[in-house]
Amino acid sequence: MPGTRRGKMILFAIAILPAFAIWLDYFHGTGWSQNVNPILLYHKMRGDDLFHGDEAYFAHGNRERHEVALTFDDGPHPQSRGEILGILKRYGVHATFFDVGKNMRAYPELVAQSIAEGHEIANHTDTHRRLDALSAKERHREINDADITYNRLTGKHLTLLRPPGMRYNADVLRDIRSLGYITVGYTTASGDFDVTESPEKIAAKTLHWIQNGSILLLHDYPGTAAALPNILNTLKARGYQCVTVSQLLADLPDRPGNAAREFLREQEKAEAP
Repeated sequence: MPGTRRGKMILFAIAILPAFAIWLDYFHGTGWSQNVNPILLYHKMRGDDLFHGDEAYFAHGNRERHEVALTFDDGPHPQSRGEILGILKRYGVHATFFDVGKNMRAYPELVAQSIAEGHEIANHTDTHRRLDALSAKERHREINDADITYNRLTGKHLTLLRPPGMRYNADVLRDIRSLGYITVGYTTASGDFDVTESPEKIAAKTLHWIQNGSILLLHDYPGTAAALPNILNTLKARGYQCVTVSQLLADLPDRPGNAAREFLREQEKAEAP
């Protein structure tokens, strides 16, 4: 029967190739920590996969509300932030920008403009180093230096953080939580980190898996700016409201929402003079 077994294996391989092609097309580069993560799969099976209180990890918005969060990583960049802000203003929506400390120092006027126009700034570390490859001391400095920059510019502190490359492990989540942050994941990746990707493909990837409570991972890049009107027009046509991450958190159902609010209250108390 060796020939029969070999034939079955060949047929099986042929059958899974289309599924692998879809994964490669839509999820390649978005991080195994999101796509194949036993912890997140366990939480989803239990139905408590929106906000994980033990890790202070925000993974998904309310599935009963027709809203999504727009998030933009890696900025601010002068080649794209102004255009993105103009588009968001034209459509009357607000977003969350996960900005890098060194870029905030280089372009403080873009941070100020983003805030003035009602958008939210969050922490994407100081120099965009992968946190899971750093020591605890190095992680602390990467996270804290970005917040120091933001505080010097605004007099306020950051409370939301996305690890660069979505690279994290249990130690990273623990350290982020201990510094008073909620780690923000994503549900939908656009693939726009690839500068050769066309605006049409960026929009298609972004919109393919949209559902209530989605957190859209975009980047502060020119290609994304070019794709943004298409994305916003389609979201509007489908009846979705675009909100900030903080608003998506505030709209969580009671149990995960209460856990998130309690965590944030604890951080406010800790920061109070």
